Amino acid sequence: MNIQRKITMLRPALIFLLVLFLAAAGCLGQKAAENPAPSPAPVLATTIPATVLTTTPATPFTTPATIPTTIPTASPAPAPARISDAALNARMVDARNQLNNFIESDVAETIITHPGSSHECEVKKSRELGYLIDAETGESTFIKGDYGSINASLFSGQMRKDHEYIIIHTHPKVWTVCPGRAITSLYTFSIGDLDATANLAGQGYHIRTLIAISDKEYRIAPGIKDTWKSGPEIREAITRIEKRMEAPFSYYDPLLGQEFYDVDNLMPLLAKELNYSYSANGVTIA
Repeated sequence: MNIQRKITMLRPALIFLLVLFLAAAGCLGQKAAENPAPSPAPVLATTIPATVLTTTPATPFTTPATIPTTIPTASPAPAPARISDAALNARMVDARNQLNNFIESDVAETIITHPGSSHECEVKKSRELGYLIDAETGESTFIKGDYGSINASLFSGQMRKDHEYIIIHTHPKVWTVCPGRAITSLYTFSIGDLDATANLAGQGYHIRTLIAISDKEYRIAPGIKDTWKSGPEIREAITRIEKRMEAPFSYYDPLLGQEFYDVDNLMPLLAKELNYSYSANGVTIA
């Protein structure tokens, strides 16, 4: 009985001790939770999985079977329109009118000379003048020559070998006045004109028509394009004409120290012999 009674009396004390123990255990558990031991940081797995997901590859770039070897170039600018025949003829008429005016003006620089020691004779002469007209574009260039001639290089320096041209030049009257002598005048083409044109053609230049301006407008051109005859061919033709006509067509002027051809009478015959077309003021002569 005493033992049971003692236990009964000690029960509240045991319960109180148990509560204190449990309370102490709970506090320790909380502190441990507030300051946990650091755990190792997670590490990304580097192990390659046994099966790998695959995706459909993109369509590969394919090279064409043939690769162009040339680079296309820009189209060239269109060539300027060719001048019409009517417009070209208007340019020729304008050039002729200007040259007619120049012959009687200071542009021709007309002079009077006294050849030899005697002042009994006078020679009045002017510079030859001309125009070069591009038959493709209509562009015209004024040319001033010497007394009695124009150097062909003055024309060729302005010419292109892929264009065709019309050459217009003056034949000013040459007055030779001496006592008992008549005035000498040469109007139509000289043999030198034909030689110079043949030389230009031989260099690769294209001359459609040669025009001389004097008392009339004279035109001469080969019957077949670009078939101007050479100097030797021209002189052979003159020889044939003189034999056929049984008369000379040239003479030597001792006063001027120069040989002249009677071109007014010779040229119609020579044009036919060379297969040239020849006209005066639009009237066909040969």
